[in-house]
Amino acid sequence: MKKIILPILLLLLVISANAQSIAQTRCNNFHKGVNLSNWLEGYWVTDWPDTTTYTFPFFAEMKNAGIQSIRMPVCFALVSDTLPPYAVDTTNRVFRLIDSVIQWTTQLNMNLIINNEHVFNVVDSNWRGQQPRIAHLWAVLANRYKNLDPNRYFFEILNEPANIQNDSLALFYPPIIDTIRQYAPNHSIIVSPTDYSNGIAYLNYQPLPDTNLIYTFHSYDPYEFTNQGLSFDVPLLPTGVPFPNSGFDALLDGNWDAALNWEDSFHLPLFLGEFGVGDSADQVSRCNWMDTMANRIKSHSLSSFYWDVVGDFKWYRSGVVTQDSIFPCFASALGLYGDTTTAIQTITENPAVNIFPNPAQSVLSIETPAGLNNGRYSIMNELGAIVQTGNLNTTKTDVHVSNLANGIYFIQIQTGDETVNRKFVISK
Repeated sequence: MKKIILPILLLLLVISANAQSIAQTRCNNFHKGVNLSNWLEGYWVTDWPDTTTYTFPFFAEMKNAGIQSIRMPVCFALVSDTLPPYAVDTTNRVFRLIDSVIQWTTQLNMNLIINNEHVFNVVDSNWRGQQPRIAHLWAVLANRYKNLDPNRYFFEILNEPANIQNDSLALFYPPIIDTIRQYAPNHSIIVSPTDYSNGIAYLNYQPLPDTNLIYTFHSYDPYEFTNQGLSFDVPLLPTGVPFPNSGFDALLDGNWDAALNWEDSFHLPLFLGEFGVGDSADQVSRCNWMDTMANRIKSHSLSSFYWDVVGDFKWYRSGVVTQDSIFPCFASALGLYGDTTTAIQTITENPAVNIFPNPAQSVLSIETPAGLNNGRYSIMNELGAIVQTGNLNTTKTDVHVSNLANGIYFIQIQTGDETVNRKFVISK
């Protein structure tokens, strides 16, 4: 009997490991992503769902910027009956819009997460009652989208569970996963713990038995900084909170450490599904925060999805989504548009160029090789506006910057056909 059981167990372990490696590969392939905010999840929008918020040119521009993946939050509760048999109105135009997004992402060879967001309000007191309704919804969705490429299309069961214990979620998820598997056995399914998918919720979170799952966490830490002055927070968070030194910076470390330690312990795929900083924060602090997040994302090789591109967390200066309109520090941090004209921490054109000290107070020195002598420099602020220009005199040029306010700046050095970019900080 033991001789029979052992090979079977080994086979099951191999199958499980292979399935999990598929989920890990798919998770890694998300790379850089964005969320489609204030659209199909925007139940507050008059005449929901709006048909003009996002169009094909937006997706094409995202692809041009270097975005590989889209996360599409949808308020499916608005088209799902609250009573048995929980009919789903697939004639609602929201499904035509979803189909358009699928067509656009297919055409552009992008990944897409279909995310169930808002209104279901799954909590400890009602999750057993909500479970069959959401299971039926996912039966409809999985059947509708079962023929989509499982390497590029993904199902996220429930956005940001809250006010429900992880032990309850451990019972809530599996029947829904089993329902999806009846129609889409090969698609990777995305789940997350409680506390609005905050990283700290991974401290006591146990993996689910399905081996083709991808886990996610969200990070708006410190929340008092990233969400300051935004109207949807009640009460309104006060403005003027800087970053770093917000008074809550330690929350960022705690939440990230919890999520990453969980990943290291269980060796399961994990990605950053939402992160963003609101535009009510001062621009220097926004840039500082983006640098911090980008360094964490890169150092841990995480796929990540920014929230959002054109709303309260925007990374463009105007409603026109173009390379010319992007905040330089966002392009630098996220590595967008090839990272060739905006910022940047590393230079491929000429690594011999050196600027110091960094941070600078009153004088910034530029050392250049002989080939860059007699060139010019331009200094831009974090908004991309040129604030100072001058000539390069010799292999070392001292630039007086005492007139510049504290913050992040970019210096562009040009000579002939060669352009070199560097980022520096003024800190007095």
